[in-house]
Amino acid sequence: MSISFHQLLDDCMLAIGDTAGATWSRADVITPWAKEAMLAFPILRPTTNTTTVAISAKHNHKMPVDFREIVNVEYPIGEEPPIFLTRMNHLDPEFYQSESHYDVSRYYLDYVAYTGWMVITSKLLEIGDEVKVNYLANHIVDLDDDPADLLTVPDEYEHILVAYVVAKAYKERLSVYLQNPTVYTNLIYQMVMMVDHADARYVQMVNEAIAKASESRTSPHMKADKFDRVY
Repeated sequence: MSISFHQLLDDCMLAIGDTAGATWSRADVITPWAKEAMLAFPILRPTTNTTTVAISAKHNHKMPVDFREIVNVEYPIGEEPPIFLTRMNHLDPEFYQSESHYDVSRYYLDYVAYTGWMVITSKLLEIGDEVKVNYLANHIVDLDDDPADLLTVPDEYEHILVAYVVAKAYKERLSVYLQNPTVYTNLIYQMVMMVDHADARYVQMVNEAIAKASESRTSPHMKADKFDRVY
């Protein structure tokens, strides 16, 4: 990834024909829309979380707040070839009868500071044990309008983020026109057509990106856990 958040904002301003920010404020409008586009983008960011049991033996392992989908759980780590646990419902009576299973569940162990999800291992991991979870996460949106802050969305999908912002701009402009009784009916009709076209184009590009990503995801000769969407 080499496209910065600053460049994305430039491209969005250019696409909506408002490079000077006369209609849409770069900081107050386009920036939130661009971050919203990254959160809405369906091809998630692959990442890894390695947890070391620190205080007492446990089955429950808290996941980072950006957790969206499980890929696999490796335990013990560092083996060659790697050893992956298989998923089983942790409410199944057989779950704890083996040490080779895991599950994903909401993190209900701390009702005051609830923070999302946890991975449950059928094996009771002791202090010092490590478990590695490969998962898909939200794209990073804590970015500044700075050339040094790079997107986590791959460069090849930047046009989809721009299309999202364009669609938002069209919808915002249409809502303004609909509140103004002096706007000509034909202008409103043209704006409706633009909104419909922008929405359809965005959905088309997203579907094409998903299809392309699916084609290269896993070799048919490999066996791995099914991807489980948890939200």
